[in-house]
Amino acid sequence: MVFNSVLFLLFLLILIPVNYFLPKRFRVTLLVLSSAAFIGYYNVESLVAVLVFSAFNFYIAKRISGNRALYIAGVLINAYAIIMFNYFHATRNGFDFSYTAISFNLQSFIIALGLSYYSLQNIAYLTEVYYKRLQPQTNLEHYVLYASFFPKVISGPVLLPGEFFPQISTNTITKEKLVSGFNRFLFGLFKKMVIADRLSPAVHSIFDFNDAYHGLTTLAGAYLFTIQLYFDFSGYTDMALGVAKMLGYDLKENFNLPLRSTSVSEFWRRWHISLIGWFTAYIYYPVVYRLRSYKKAAALIGILLTFLISGIWHGIGLTFLTWALCHAIYLGYELLTKRSRITLSEKINKQFYKIISVFIVFNAVCFSNIFFRAASFSKAMQLIKNLFTDFLPSGYLKDVLAPLAVGGHQLDEFNFYSTIVMLVLFLGLERRLNRIATSEKINVIFVTACVLLIFVFGIFNNGERFIYMQF
Repeated sequence: MVFNSVLFLLFLLILIPVNYFLPKRFRVTLLVLSSAAFIGYYNVESLVAVLVFSAFNFYIAKRISGNRALYIAGVLINAYAIIMFNYFHATRNGFDFSYTAISFNLQSFIIALGLSYYSLQNIAYLTEVYYKRLQPQTNLEHYVLYASFFPKVISGPVLLPGEFFPQISTNTITKEKLVSGFNRFLFGLFKKMVIADRLSPAVHSIFDFNDAYHGLTTLAGAYLFTIQLYFDFSGYTDMALGVAKMLGYDLKENFNLPLRSTSVSEFWRRWHISLIGWFTAYIYYPVVYRLRSYKKAAALIGILLTFLISGIWHGIGLTFLTWALCHAIYLGYELLTKRSRITLSEKINKQFYKIISVFIVFNAVCFSNIFFRAASFSKAMQLIKNLFTDFLPSGYLKDVLAPLAVGGHQLDEFNFYSTIVMLVLFLGLERRLNRIATSEKINVIFVTACVLLIFVFGIFNNGERFIYMQF
């Protein structure tokens, strides 16, 4: 029951009206049961996992005040659950421990769907209670909803307890929220089905085949994966925020035009905002505070540890660790060269400096994403080797278009070029489209365009699962 399925749309068509007309005191129960049905649809193990961990963290938080050993034990158990989820894969013969990168072509869902996300929320809850910044919950049903709320349980956004619990008691649903949520959901559905899923075959062709592509073709594949990842994940987030809004809840924004960033630090303030916010609050700041006497060295160590842990959270393979190391190096370089870069920006044309900065940052992110997407470290190194050897192809149609369009027929070319045209138009109008998508009014042109494009160009039968459902 993924967000872009007919079954999920039917699920919403029943749930949203019932939740709207139901007396407020029964809504939490309805949403807990709906979330249980949503998670349990994938497998019973996922539902058992979220219920067990919810109960564990709910009761341990009541006894955690002043008990450092219990707090550490609680954090370690939740962290261990993330490791189990990411690295122990269910097979016909039991469980298999794997150090390799997570497959981007999963045929079945891993046990404990979304556990790596709600475990972060559980750790945040225990930390806030332990340091007495939050009173422990007294209502188990409220805590289960915090952990399992289905719009965010699979891939976030990651909500801190202080951002969610107050909304349970103040939950209100207005017509404006219903309209805004509908706009946002439709917008995300368009991003996923019309852009991300149509780019997927081209990315698959470059990253998952063993052909020794020319450098230009490989570079195009790296660019397209970063763009696919953005549309796929931001599309999921739009749908999650839209559904939550229609149910009376406000989730945290997760993206803010990240592909326009002029620095890698700015990129991380705009990309997967809720996750980087969690790592900043619970890893980076504590490390820097403890090492504050070392000044810049403290910041550099904090950056390195934060991204190494982030890489491990995504996967224990060398690919994810190298991806994390790339970003630690980028951010370390920015920290050490901040003054010289400011001086340079003041000496040249501001618009030119901005364009060059966006170009450099985008390429740096795409380079790191080769490791993020590659099935193995050796495959990533092969792709990087392709970039620096035999860059220019001998024939555009055979060496560039055919691999990216996954075929040389006219229909293949049309599908590829139409996707690129829609992609370019979207990015050019992105600010305006975001404003419309978050509006509390129905824009007939926007809704009509989204619906028509989804039905004409959307991928229905062979659409990819959301990429971040794998983490």
